[in-house]
Amino acid sequence: MAVALLYFVYLAVLGAARRQRRPAAFALITVAAVLVIGMRHIMPLIYLLIGYWLPALLVRRPNATLEQRLLQFDRTLFGARGLASFASRAPRPVLEYFELSYLLCYAVPLAGFLWLVAAGFGEEADRFWWTVLLASFACYGLLPWLPTRAPRALEPQDPTPSLIRMLNLRVLDRASVQWNTFPSGHTAASVATALAVGNSIPLAGIVLGIIAVSIALGSVIGRYHYTADAITGALVAVLAFVTATAVHAL
Repeated sequence: MAVALLYFVYLAVLGAARRQRRPAAFALITVAAVLVIGMRHIMPLIYLLIGYWLPALLVRRPNATLEQRLLQFDRTLFGARGLASFASRAPRPVLEYFELSYLLCYAVPLAGFLWLVAAGFGEEADRFWWTVLLASFACYGLLPWLPTRAPRALEPQDPTPSLIRMLNLRVLDRASVQWNTFPSGHTAASVATALAVGNSIPLAGIVLGIIAVSIALGSVIGRYHYTADAITGALVAVLAFVTATAVHAL
């Protein structure tokens, strides 16, 4: 797909410009580019996974100034202990709901695609993946420029996390690149999925939209992302949807 090809070329150029000294970075970028060019029918989900992992190889240290600004924005919105206070006083089912919602972020793009095909809109698959990949890559591609740690790494943690939160943390510990993406790739991909599917199936768009909003809220409440991550991630998704729609209208 054109979106994936352009994204991997961008990463390769960025790695060369920064004189990337880790051979593994160049090797992975080259392999990714070859796969995109030579094997057109690879599942776009593979593009998402490769596109998520590669930018982290171009990051060496966090941007401490940006981290503090993002934290300050949260404190301005919620107070010095706003989110921590909410987490300590909110009913356990509410917290579990948002933790479960965040866990669903990995499944939403695939679920949206399958829903689209099952409903007989397979011809919309290309526009769907254009929207989701464009939104996701816009977030992942900024990681080398705006590297930060997740707020949970900078703030005190709940000493007695729930089972779902423990699962979330384990998944992130084993599958995450250990960097925070600004804007939030999880929010962007989820909102983009809801918009792309909703364009053909309004009811599905509403359902996926509720899930996407829950994912965004869960990412902030659970301190997986800053508030600004979620807000800008949603805006990126809207821009990606408008861009993909315009491209396919030509």
